Amino acid sequence: MNRFEQFHESQRELHILLVGAVETIASPELFRQNAAHQRQTLAHLMHRHRFLDLLYLLDADGVQLGDNVVCSRLRSARSGDGSDRSHRPYYRLARSANGPIMTEPYLSLATNRLCITVAIPVYDGDGELLGIVVADSELDRALSLLQEDDTRRIFEPFFKAFYALFSCGLLFVSASLGLHGLVALRGLWQWQNPLSDFAAPFQATILFTLALAVFDLAKTILEEEVLLRKDVRRHSSTRRTLTRFIAAIVIAVSIEGLMLVFKFVLDRPQQLWLPVLLLLATAALITALGGYVYLGARAESILLDQRRQNFIERSNTDRRKQGQ
Repeated sequence: MNRFEQFHESQRELHILLVGAVETIASPELFRQNAAHQRQTLAHLMHRHRFLDLLYLLDADGVQLGDNVVCSRLRSARSGDGSDRSHRPYYRLARSANGPIMTEPYLSLATNRLCITVAIPVYDGDGELLGIVVADSELDRALSLLQEDDTRRIFEPFFKAFYALFSCGLLFVSASLGLHGLVALRGLWQWQNPLSDFAAPFQATILFTLALAVFDLAKTILEEEVLLRKDVRRHSSTRRTLTRFIAAIVIAVSIEGLMLVFKFVLDRPQQLWLPVLLLLATAALITALGGYVYLGARAESILLDQRRQNFIERSNTDRRKQGQ
């Protein structure tokens, strides 16, 4: 599942998390303080909530008051004092909504990653807009905190490094098997060998097949665990990885079984039942894999339908409460 789907599933919880954090400082007193006190207040909020990336204030016309208060990862995004942000969607949404808003995910100019913005308008006692408190949060970081996955994210680079290392080892093994297959092909050009001797081509085919299977396995590990973004909480991710692994094994075993059928037909026809059993086992593995994929997809579809139904019920409940 991509990040946009995760956002829409967790939108209500994200809104509570981010708005709840920023609302603690969104008061008229904040806009009556001098610039130094405002910055100190924002910095204290940033220190308490590590999932926030940027904090800044806008006046009633959308002009930024002071520079950005940023987390330690974004030291290059501190400037911003006096910038006109009245054209930004979160400013227009906050003014028209007259309450806290949260944007859809968008690509941040500061982090070059998907982020979400919370904007909270602040009014005085007469209902006049004093300004808007704005906070940006990286979508991945907020979702990880919400799903209690922030600890795993710390170790994820180390896991990727190990997977990359072992994938390189498997690629080296695949290259070695391919070279041995090329060496085995030398027997085809030795004129003293009889034409009925199929040892060299069979040996080369087996080595090339193993090399291909190992290469496919290394490629799968590298793509699934290192290059692709993977959500370990989603059964579809595990099902996709397992399906690719089993598919690589099925292809290799099928080719080996076919080669053994030809070899036993020529050399030992009385034992032909052995490669036939291997091919039957491969067919059983394909059948089992198909059943697993179907049942897994069916279960996940039911789970997603239930989550959508719960989301609709929560939305209807919120609308009824707002109407009251």
